[in-house]
Amino acid sequence: MEKMSWLSKLNPRAAAGPRASRGASLQGPVMADPETCLMVFKNHWAQVLRILEKRGPHMAPGAADDLSAVRNNTYQMVTLLAEERPRAELAMGPILEFAVSEGVLEHLLGWHLQREVPEERKVELLKLFEMLISQAHQPLLHQKAVLGPLLRLLALCAEPASPLLESNLVLLLNQLCVSVARDPPLLELFFHSPSEQGPPHLLLFSLLIPFIHHEGVVGQQARDALLLLMAVSSGNRTVARYITEHSYFCPVSPRELAARCFCPAGPGEGLVP
Repeated sequence: MEKMSWLSKLNPRAAAGPRASRGASLQGPVMADPETCLMVFKNHWAQVLRILEKRGPHMAPGAADDLSAVRNNTYQMVTLLAEERPRAELAMGPILEFAVSEGVLEHLLGWHLQREVPEERKVELLKLFEMLISQAHQPLLHQKAVLGPLLRLLALCAEPASPLLESNLVLLLNQLCVSVARDPPLLELFFHSPSEQGPPHLLLFSLLIPFIHHEGVVGQQARDALLLLMAVSSGNRTVARYITEHSYFCPVSPRELAARCFCPAGPGEGLVP
């Protein structure tokens, strides 16, 4: 009851319980002072942390209830974090600062990954990150405590999967590419360049490539996202060289993409400044 009374101060949606809030979009700022929002966030996190420290997410007596509690509290925390508006342009809001210092997303993802993750749970996690990134009012992706768990989740979704998982994966990738287009320095954070052995790797690019030939919304979102990445890469020689020399994009894509008026240029043309 205490938790719900706090939530009712923040948002009438939340007072209706998790069933009402599930799948809802985030609309409008939280109508409460930052201290109250932080207090509610910490309350949710304390409930989650008790479960995380108790046992892993395997099926055992009470495990289903634990998973439901983690899911519902996580949704409320993501909502609060996404709606937070920092007071100063370059400062972190108090909720983000707390989430970073406590490693909230790292702990949550680590708990889910203690055993093999069912596909439906991957879909839930993809949706949560997409909601968080698309609705946030502060640059979350510059924080390692946000980017690290995100990259770890994306890497888990690299294998072929169901249409539902693939559509949610591409939607998140598209949103990430929009964020990169708005804030080009972010591109370097997604680019892995090993110092000694192995080719460089741009996870966003490699995950999008399999979907560029798809029909419908998924294919269009993938192609739009790649357009944004390539536009940003024109100002980044290292990433542009990765696309032309180490990715599978140039050998296989110009024919298909030219037919869609996506990439009329030849392989690699215009990528390296």
